[in-house]
Amino acid sequence: MPRPLVSQWPVCLALLVGCGDDSGKIGGSYTGDITGPGGTDGGPGTGGTGDSPTTGDPPPETEDEGDFRVPRASGKYVYSASQTTDSVAVIDTSNLVIDVVEVGQGPTVVEPIPGQAGDAGSVVVLDQGSNDVAVLRTSEAGATSVTIVPVTPGANNLAVSPGGNYVFVYHDVDGPEQLGAGSDQELSVLDVAGGTAYEMTVGAHPREIVFAPDDSAAYVITAAGVNVIPFAELGAVGKPPLLPVVQDPGIDPATLEVQIVAGLGIALARVDGEPWLAVTQLPGGELTVLDLPGVPTDLDISESADFAVLTLPGAGGSRFLEVPLPLGPGMFVEHEVPGEYVGLASVAADGDTMLLYTTVDPFALTVSPAPDLPLVDDDHPVYGTSSSSTTGDDSTTSGTGDDTTTTTTTTTSTTGDDGPWPDPRQRITLARREGNGWDLVTLFVEVPVVSVGIAPDSRNAILVHGADPAAAAGAAAFSYSLFDLTPAFPLLKRQNTQAAPGPVLFTPDGGRAAVLLRDDAASVRRVDLVDLGNFIVEPLLLGSPPEGAGYVDPTEKIFVSQQHPTGRITFVDPQGDVQTVTGYVLNDSVKD
Repeated sequence: MPRPLVSQWPVCLALLVGCGDDSGKIGGSYTGDITGPGGTDGGPGTGGTGDSPTTGDPPPETEDEGDFRVPRASGKYVYSASQTTDSVAVIDTSNLVIDVVEVGQGPTVVEPIPGQAGDAGSVVVLDQGSNDVAVLRTSEAGATSVTIVPVTPGANNLAVSPGGNYVFVYHDVDGPEQLGAGSDQELSVLDVAGGTAYEMTVGAHPREIVFAPDDSAAYVITAAGVNVIPFAELGAVGKPPLLPVVQDPGIDPATLEVQIVAGLGIALARVDGEPWLAVTQLPGGELTVLDLPGVPTDLDISESADFAVLTLPGAGGSRFLEVPLPLGPGMFVEHEVPGEYVGLASVAADGDTMLLYTTVDPFALTVSPAPDLPLVDDDHPVYGTSSSSTTGDDSTTSGTGDDTTTTTTTTTSTTGDDGPWPDPRQRITLARREGNGWDLVTLFVEVPVVSVGIAPDSRNAILVHGADPAAAAGAAAFSYSLFDLTPAFPLLKRQNTQAAPGPVLFTPDGGRAAVLLRDDAASVRRVDLVDLGNFIVEPLLLGSPPEGAGYVDPTEKIFVSQQHPTGRITFVDPQGDVQTVTGYVLNDSVKD
């Protein structure tokens, strides 16, 4: 999960059920033996210690975050790129007037450029077919100018600095395209005002760009560490300094999670299975290792960058560590989560609310082959039988003379002294700050949670569930839950759906949300419009399969882009009025 926490509103979470922020961290499997509640190993079985529930390390968590290519909004305009016609449609959301402008070849990624006056808009577009970027500027009156700048070949992603002064053009290792001939370590930095692109080489396999809030520098997270790029030195930087974020450069980057605290100029890093947190100064490279009382499975930074949170799961009870930033004499404060297994934390924007949960079930039955088994007919090993039991491992030997066959029965219990262990994915803990501590409320959810998103106002959340294995044939097998985080006893409303929930969007004020639902085989193509004030859900059927969602601040409209050969976008205003434009790839106009 090596992507850093970057908060931008509106929040649009690509909650792709079953995919894998944290983001970018790759895979991981778990086959360790389990010692559950009531165990006798002196660890979690004694209750509340937060130690690993296993004889090994806690299983890696999967935190959903996706990146999908949809139209983007800037000012009152929505910009939609067409690869087939080498053009960008500029849609005025106040009146749905469309202007189509030509750009380079094969435009794909569109990113807004902040800092425009009034309702004017500006975006940068990556033209992958011609290895350049197009900078589009649209006046409030609707006139659009285009500037084309050549950039590094093979790029598949863009990152724009908060002030809109610089654009990074790079190959994201987590992007959809495989790199051809060349190197993904080459990138371009575009000075937007000057129209100049600077080329440079960074560490292997870049996956995220993080910017200093004052637009003074950028931090490029790679598999080899973090490159620091001061913008004042762009003309002189060809190979920006590469700083390691862990002491051992041989660590598999797939096990590494890195978070950049850009305002403080530090990198925080954890490694799966390791009981420490590494803190690196950026620039400078001074590295401090903070020893922890257990193995963390997640690392999150508050939006204000005042503190970081590390989760330490355990079968008999978990813990989370609150690490003040910048690091102080106390280094961290430990908080107990009694009786719960939690491996992930999602911190709300207010910094006083968190959701603690897990996407794994470490208590599930696991069976390992018995070691050193004899061969039968010199070809096939004999693996014994397996069963669920509380008796431990039984081994029997039978046979006569010199010929013996050893059968090993490997058993792993899924019950403790108090009965079956509950699936921890069916429980979620709401943590709310109370003085120097946190008040905890745990709720049961009927179907395991696979991802979580909290609204920008920190008052509500949406939980996405996996498929319900108990759903009857023909019934809605998927669902999401609306979670009111404010009452003393929180309200949780489950909404059943006929397709796995896709991207989820919150409006900046936290008042509304949109949940995209798509199943091409079942002809499900709709968006659920959610009023977060009363949790009423209004389904909107779409003419084409939804691809992504966005929000236009000046006109307060949610838009849903759809898969359509000539382009289709549906707009929904705060009153629920719906308008759809289609055919804009061919320079058509309003459909309805």
